[in-house]
Amino acid sequence: MMKWLVHACCLALIIFFCASHESCVPKPIIDEDAQFCSVDLQVNFPGIGNVACQHIPACNHYIQKLVNSWDMPEITYTNAKTGMSYVVIIADPDAPSRENPIRKYWRHLLVVDVPGEDLKRGDILAGTILSEYSAPSPPKRTGYHRYQTFVYMQHPGTTPKLLPEEKQSLGNWDPYAFAARYKLVGPLSKTQFMAQNPEDEAHDL
Repeated sequence: MMKWLVHACCLALIIFFCASHESCVPKPIIDEDAQFCSVDLQVNFPGIGNVACQHIPACNHYIQKLVNSWDMPEITYTNAKTGMSYVVIIADPDAPSRENPIRKYWRHLLVVDVPGEDLKRGDILAGTILSEYSAPSPPKRTGYHRYQTFVYMQHPGTTPKLLPEEKQSLGNWDPYAFAARYKLVGPLSKTQFMAQNPEDEAHDL
């Protein structure tokens, strides 16, 4: 009887840990949000991995790592061409919330003049940073935010810059207008990941 009980307990623990591990895997974005994602663009964060087209779960402190990390993600565009220059953007269209995005698109990163050979291997720091990386920081009780990454190609000889009024705030910025102003080609590729405030995520579990 005791031997059977020990066996049953061990089996229950195995099932529990397997289920816990299974639930702690980032889930793919689905439906209309998934249509935004390109397969040739990766966004890799230290300690998390490639978050392209993923919901970031609260387990394993993934969201805390994302929110509290000041490390710029490694962004890799596999179809980048040697000899060409690119623009890489990360922006949040859901600031302060998806239901009331009065501060869209909140700029989290803007890098221009990224050489194609460097972008292909994930080194966007080889470009010129116009807007320093700002970690995702979804406010409490605002639901999931989409953090969108765009890759554009620059025309040779162009040097995109932020206007003085664009430098005053990270919010109320339009990446599409920026691209149109400098006749950028694309977006050639784009993707997004989704995350909400860590406290909200923990509450929903």
